Amino acid sequence: MAASMCFNTACTDLEPEIYTDVLKEDYFKTPEQFSTLIANAYSQLAGEYGYVYREGYWSMQEYTSDEVVVPTRGTDWFDNGVPQAMHKHTWEENTRDVNNGWSFAYGGVAKCNTVLDNIKELQGDDESQYSDAAKAGVAEAKTLRAFYHLLAMDLYGNVAIDDNSEEVKKNGVKQSSRKEVFEWIEKEILDNLDVMDNSVRYGSMTRPVARMILAKMYLNAEVYTGTPMWEKCIEQCDSIINGGYGYMLNPDYFTAFKKENTSNMEIIFPIVFDQVYAKGNMFHLMTLHYKHQDVYGFTTATWNGPCTLGSFYDKYSDNDLRKAQWFVGPIEKDGKVLKYSNATLENVDAIITDTVTTIEDGTAANTFEGPRFVKFEIEPGIEHHANSDFPIYRYADVLLMKAECLMRLNGGSATGEALALVNEVHTRAGLTAYTNITLDELLDERGRELAWEGHRRQDLIRFGKFTTGMWEFMEPRSTNRNIFPIPQWVLDANPGVYTQNNWK
Repeated sequence: MAASMCFNTACTDLEPEIYTDVLKEDYFKTPEQFSTLIANAYSQLAGEYGYVYREGYWSMQEYTSDEVVVPTRGTDWFDNGVPQAMHKHTWEENTRDVNNGWSFAYGGVAKCNTVLDNIKELQGDDESQYSDAAKAGVAEAKTLRAFYHLLAMDLYGNVAIDDNSEEVKKNGVKQSSRKEVFEWIEKEILDNLDVMDNSVRYGSMTRPVARMILAKMYLNAEVYTGTPMWEKCIEQCDSIINGGYGYMLNPDYFTAFKKENTSNMEIIFPIVFDQVYAKGNMFHLMTLHYKHQDVYGFTTATWNGPCTLGSFYDKYSDNDLRKAQWFVGPIEKDGKVLKYSNATLENVDAIITDTVTTIEDGTAANTFEGPRFVKFEIEPGIEHHANSDFPIYRYADVLLMKAECLMRLNGGSATGEALALVNEVHTRAGLTAYTNITLDELLDERGRELAWEGHRRQDLIRFGKFTTGMWEFMEPRSTNRNIFPIPQWVLDANPGVYTQNNWK
């Protein structure tokens, strides 16, 4: 009976009905098609061992500075001593965050190389015959790959260049000097700059973002290569400022950190976060006290972890609007101060203090110590992850970078344009304009403006202050600590490839 039905309905015709038929050689001819291919390479930025988590790249840039400290709070946050080792600059070749930073950077490189291999498979070996969209896609992937190399070079110094060449595929990577890596990154970006999409495409590597990467490299060029490149940094900053892209300072400092900050024109390049589809922004959980869960109705418990130091908090005057990015004071709900108890405290008022007196006290007596980071909009009732995007690069930084370069070319003095650029940022915070500013004050201004955005270690190194022991719980260290050791597992897995750098 079934056979008869099949015969009568012509089920011997097994050809499927085709609604769309896109041949591989026709695919990735539009930016929209390409975005589906490169998405995984961008996703590395939001990974839990990436920028915005306590155990990876971000902790290497911030735990090691005067902006972040992680006290041991009772049985919480000791983490085998890793947060303290990062803060005190006593890390080793096998320290967790040092390991994860390498995996993060080169994991991103590998994903970019996969994208480039896929484009080659789809479009062929002859790049000159690629569609314009495919050419732009190649340039985007190569620039993102250069960015991941920059993160590795910044952290570890002498690293490998994985350019996906046939030589590398056949014989593996080899270690290059920091200067050589710098020059390769610079050339890679410049060679692809004119092919890149010259628009503002939020969350993507377009030409203005590439110029921002170059500006950051040139700002720190003396650290990386021994040769300052202040004029080159100014040139790239000017290309962003005068390029017609529409970047600007928001009238309100906190606008760039709202949950609706997508496509905000102060943000040049973000990590795009979403509590469902692009998880990773957990600042609210990391920093807020346990009792804040009751205040905001989070479905996940807050962790009562990282905070800032008293000396950094004191850099803000009371009339600096940016001081509100730190929570200090009583934790209240419905007008009443909440009570808290733990192993050493019983039913005490929950009040966050503005200083940290110890990071090693295991008695939990320091549960309330340290200003908590609340720059990103706090969303009552959310689950584990927040919706705010994380700005890797902001327009405010462009203005401050150009001002710094002008000052350094002028013997450290800020006059005319340099002073005006700093004051654009400074007065937005409700402060009276500077009439003069020193480089040390500019470093403080960068800290107040860019706190916890992943720039502080670079800034402290560039200003010669990273290893000086200038903040709490730190002792002076060798300037060799300006870089991290190549992880021991990398050395073990690549015998004869890497020589450990001088990091002690």
